[in-house]
Amino acid sequence: MIIPKLSTVTKGALSFVLPALATVHGYDEPLGTVSAESCYSIFLRHLTLLRQAGVNEIARSVAELGPGSSIGVGLAALLAGAERYYGLEVVDFTDPKVDAEVLDKLTGLFRRRATIPSTGIHSRRFPDLDNYDWPEWLDLGSNTEWEKRVQSIRKDIITRARCVKIAAPWTDQVTIEPASVDWIISQSVLEHVDDLAGAYAAMAQWLRPGGIASHLIDFQSHGMTSEWNAHWAIDDRVWRIMRGRRPYLLNRLPYAAHLAIAAEWGFTPIMEMKNKRFDGLIPADFAPRFRKIGDEDARTAMVFVILRKD
Repeated sequence: MIIPKLSTVTKGALSFVLPALATVHGYDEPLGTVSAESCYSIFLRHLTLLRQAGVNEIARSVAELGPGSSIGVGLAALLAGAERYYGLEVVDFTDPKVDAEVLDKLTGLFRRRATIPSTGIHSRRFPDLDNYDWPEWLDLGSNTEWEKRVQSIRKDIITRARCVKIAAPWTDQVTIEPASVDWIISQSVLEHVDDLAGAYAAMAQWLRPGGIASHLIDFQSHGMTSEWNAHWAIDDRVWRIMRGRRPYLLNRLPYAAHLAIAAEWGFTPIMEMKNKRFDGLIPADFAPRFRKIGDEDARTAMVFVILRKD
């Protein structure tokens, strides 16, 4: 029998009586979006791989699922030339003061055409790139135009009236026009979504024909078990206690399930990068309802995938 970490079970159980524990969000994660360097790295990795996949135009309308502690990835998109950004969350963890600080640091990175962070703690970041130099093909326009853009973004961080829109919970409050978004991005988010079919359906509705979605999906147990894939071995009754009253945890769906749902909603993969692990459990060790997970998915810790909307 697989035993989850006691702290995870305890927190889930206590969340039934202590609302303050009904969260899985962490503000101090070193690779989280409260770090401008992290947001810069996430955005430029996705953008660089879009280019490699043949997507050459800069998206004018960008939506992000689960921005986290700041809208830094969206701010990077706006600095790069996007005209509108939607941040879509279950719970809004952002703070305009933090966003303004992240913007200031991002503008410095953009001004000096800084290399994409890839050393130290950023060496843990997936997906990997062949080259971490500033993408010379990214045209920011004239310095005067760009500085005006920076000031416009800074004002809108507070008002959220023009180029920045936040919806939380997005399932109730989002007002994105159908077929109006060019690019949807997410980083370690889709593994947390309970209604995954609903999320792919929404993305299919928002994206214009030929629009792009790029996702980094983390299939690991997020530290809740000693083995990286042992969340697939936990009995559903124990999992319900671990979940508690938290708004989300892990949906425990493997990559094959994502591809099947995405295909139902008209998405075609045009790039796929897998990070595999060969430690941990094998499917025979999983709980009964997860034993049909194939060996390939059982070894897949993370996937970066680019999907095109038909």
